[in-house]
Amino acid sequence: MEKTILISISPYVQKYYLNENYEDLPKDIKEEIIAKLSVVAEKTDCIISVGFDEKGEIFIEERHDDPIGHDDIGVALEIKRLQTEEVELLKALKLWHMIYRTQHGKIVREIVIQQAKKSAHEQILKSIEKKYGVEGRDFAKALLEE
Repeated sequence: MEKTILISISPYVQKYYLNENYEDLPKDIKEEIIAKLSVVAEKTDCIISVGFDEKGEIFIEERHDDPIGHDDIGVALEIKRLQTEEVELLKALKLWHMIYRTQHGKIVREIVIQQAKKSAHEQILKSIEKKYGVEGRDFAKALLEE
């Protein structure tokens, strides 16, 4: 399964890496995820990474330099705590990814924009089909019928 790392935090050099393909991530989400991951990286003495798998699901993983002195259970608990306490942050991150990085999200965004312009459903569907093909039109039609 292919994964794309969004951000990695290293407690060893006290720096982070932000994937250049995600520079447009909103500033408040970026700052909050950096702050939260930094705390986990410091507590666990591991490099902590967050990203998306090919299905758009968020993953959080760790890497460490010292396998002998490493506390796997403690790291797993810290990551689980982050996932539990930061549900809204992770939800916002996933929603942003879906809207701006997936075809279906782009279709949803386009529907919302065209609805704001008071475009008729058929006009919206034609526009979607022109950009995304029949599959995109079918997805948009299902959304508009709900």
